[in-house]
Amino acid sequence: MLTLKKVKELVEAPSHAKRTPSPKMLFEEGIVLLRREFDQGSHLTVYNSGYVLFSAGKRNTVFHIHDCCGDYAYDVAEGKGDVIKEEYFENCEWHIRALFEGERKMEDNQAKCEGAGRSNVCVSYHALSEDWSEIADRTINMLEKIIENEAVHAMLAVLTDKQRDLIHQQFVLGKTHQEIADDMGISRGSVTRAVNQALERIRRKFDFEAHYELAAGGLA
Repeated sequence: MLTLKKVKELVEAPSHAKRTPSPKMLFEEGIVLLRREFDQGSHLTVYNSGYVLFSAGKRNTVFHIHDCCGDYAYDVAEGKGDVIKEEYFENCEWHIRALFEGERKMEDNQAKCEGAGRSNVCVSYHALSEDWSEIADRTINMLEKIIENEAVHAMLAVLTDKQRDLIHQQFVLGKTHQEIADDMGISRGSVTRAVNQALERIRRKFDFEAHYELAAGGLA
């Protein structure tokens, strides 16, 4: 197993004087060291410089593998949540912490652009790539599982206030994406991406939780 710790040992820490390369620069000049693909066409690519490209559809973000450090709180509801220690990630497969870091960067980018009134800027979202008709069927199945497992509160707890509001408007109030967009003064595409990201975040949270509990059980 190639752990995060081992990958960090393969590359040098970044120089603060150097500017983070663009995705285009990595595509054209970088030498691929590692690559990991996920569902819906997203992937992580580590280059020999240590920079990581996280791609989801047409959106990309770049960070350094050494940025994957520190403890990680994966349940952020109202300032509460479980904190996974840095040591755990260092000894897990490298892509686990890198995936969380990539998604965090995407969320930060989107928040900055929305705050500046530039929601149409190409900002990284971990959006599902299928047509909405297929997404709708998948999200309905997901919500049915949530109800069946009586885990509504636990699943929504991982979302931001904005994401919880969007999920409430769509699945509780029954609003369409266009109606939500009109109420919020944003584009329909922004609503669709945000809802998809929220649902993907729920899935990843519980996939990771199951992995973490299994690993912890194996160490017991």
